[in-house]
Amino acid sequence: MDAAAPSNQVLAGKDLALAFAIRGSAYRVRGALWAALEDYDQAAKLDPHSADIFFRRGIVLGMLGEADRAIADFDQAIKLEPDHAGALYSRGLTYSNTGRWERAIKDYDQAIKLSPNNVMAITNRGNAYLATKQYDRAIADYDRAIELDPNEAIPLNNRGSAYYQIGQADRAMDDFSAAIKLDPNYTDALNNRGLAYLGRGAYDLAIKDFDQVLKLKSNDADAIRNRADALARKSK
Repeated sequence: MDAAAPSNQVLAGKDLALAFAIRGSAYRVRGALWAALEDYDQAAKLDPHSADIFFRRGIVLGMLGEADRAIADFDQAIKLEPDHAGALYSRGLTYSNTGRWERAIKDYDQAIKLSPNNVMAITNRGNAYLATKQYDRAIADYDRAIELDPNEAIPLNNRGSAYYQIGQADRAMDDFSAAIKLDPNYTDALNNRGLAYLGRGAYDLAIKDFDQVLKLKSNDADAIRNRADALARKSK
């Protein structure tokens, strides 16, 4: 009888941890991040061997801007479960968001090995390559992401940025336009295409794109600056 009691207590603890984790996830979806964090704290105390609890808490910490604490939770999740693709990807994303590009790329590499068709991991590795001026590698990742999901605008826009950086303006323009066709309210793509038009001296088309950005985001600093530049060049 006595020997069975600890086992029953452990099971009860894990069940309660799961309940806290589930409620924490519900709070996270609702945007109640501090409440979610409190529940994940309780879950982690009750079940400190659950990689998924640390992974989920890391996501909330990242959303709260606590990058280092988020990374520590992802570290623990990966320590408990080395092949946790979600934790590897999320740690990579946190490294990206804090400009630690090489570390991010290593984590994306591992996440993609575990989940080869993860479009977001492939796209974000491309973004890390783009940020570190590894343009050919960035384009290769965006190519793969577009192949996997041709209806996703982000890799199209970002591939356009990579093409623009290596002087392939026509390809860049095609990608920006394709991204805008998929998502007419995609302000990054509109700004980028406007800049491409500006580089070509097509001032009216550039101004039209910047105007569209400002209709969607009236305080967009890039569009305000770029539109002023286009108007100044046009008036010369």
